Amino acid sequence: MIKIFATTTLLGTAAAKCNPERYAALNTTTGGGAPIGALGNPNPSKYGNLTFLPQNDPATQAACLDGSPYGFYFSPSKTGSTKWTVSINGGGWCYDEVDCYCRSQNNPLGTSTVLPPTEGCECMNPNEDGSMAADCNCLHLPYADGASFSGFRAEPWAVPAGGDVPAGAKVWFRGIKNLDGVLDFAFAHGMTAATEFVVTGGSAGGLSTFLHADRFAARLAAEAPACAKVRAAPVVGYFLDHGNYAHTTGFPGGPNTPAWSTPGTGANYTEWMRYVYGMQNLTFGADGGLTAACRAKHPAAPHLCFMSPHMQDVIETPFFMFNSKYDAWQLGNEFQSKWATAGEQAGVLQYGEDFMAQLAPVHGGAEGKHGGMITSCICHGCPWADLVLDGKSSYEHYADWFYGKTSGGAASMHIDPRLPNGNGTLAGGAFARCEPFPNQTAAV
Repeated sequence: MIKIFATTTLLGTAAAKCNPERYAALNTTTGGGAPIGALGNPNPSKYGNLTFLPQNDPATQAACLDGSPYGFYFSPSKTGSTKWTVSINGGGWCYDEVDCYCRSQNNPLGTSTVLPPTEGCECMNPNEDGSMAADCNCLHLPYADGASFSGFRAEPWAVPAGGDVPAGAKVWFRGIKNLDGVLDFAFAHGMTAATEFVVTGGSAGGLSTFLHADRFAARLAAEAPACAKVRAAPVVGYFLDHGNYAHTTGFPGGPNTPAWSTPGTGANYTEWMRYVYGMQNLTFGADGGLTAACRAKHPAAPHLCFMSPHMQDVIETPFFMFNSKYDAWQLGNEFQSKWATAGEQAGVLQYGEDFMAQLAPVHGGAEGKHGGMITSCICHGCPWADLVLDGKSSYEHYADWFYGKTSGGAASMHIDPRLPNGNGTLAGGAFARCEPFPNQTAAV
């Protein structure tokens, strides 16, 4: 039986511990420390200083999970460029109140008190040859709300005491205020003159990119009338609506117990996201991070609008997505398997088929405006610069789409038809980021 939790804090019966995924997400990397963002550059060419949003109204101000001011990084153009990039960090989600509280304790996924004074930011504005612009106005957004910049509650939210959680502990859910506050800052610092804009992000930041592309576009249309091109480039942000291999549910413990958010005993990803939707009060109005168009599509199950496959077909802003159909994070945390047995390996192959089925609305027609690079490499921090399909690299395909050299839809969606890791050919060197899998010979 599916258990639904809307907005009520569920008190666990055992002292909870944090979702283990958060530890791997601290540096938003996976697979040998590879950055999750599309450029994957550990030494970015641009750096910005830490800037804090003001906190003038306790009921509406931007804030991290611990209530500290939201901080971000701005690297203005040094050449007078009117191109802009917003790059959004990833780092999973907090699947219950205790998990959110754990993030808020000396962790950059939940507090600004430990953010470094400077951080890098890479332009995602492509040149026609697939290289990226050397200069732009670049905003780098750390991730400190646990719900892809989508939740809002006016009052702090109580956390069940127990274990490492003291009595009276609270967390703040202000993700959409953080996003809107950065946009207010950007328009006050030159974005009204923007002529080109790209929003990108990796992992949970990739989901943020899907979720908020139209929000960015609406603000730009109203406040930057010369901005002729608004595009989105979500990276490994297409998380399936999918069960786990063992069909575990996270019960009898439920939210705020160790069983709930731990792969191997936990709920499936869809139930995690349903709980986040209620806990963080994701809504569809001015203070909500979800779109009215998606609510009209899913009136009986609005939590589905927090999941890429259920909302991507109502996105108006053209996007080019970078994703693996065998995404390593999804296999570990959604499918919840390390494919050690023949049955699990068959399940991984089925996951690839399911990914393509849920992706079909993006690539299933010649008239679409979206594009993408879909690899068979089992990765999350993928080697995009080295992945080649149809004779061109990921970034060359991205540039062709960006400049209208391909028509969108089927013509702009480049899909590796092979089984994991190119039937075993993607190995060694740059492809060491592809997690090993027994060789296969048939195409999915």
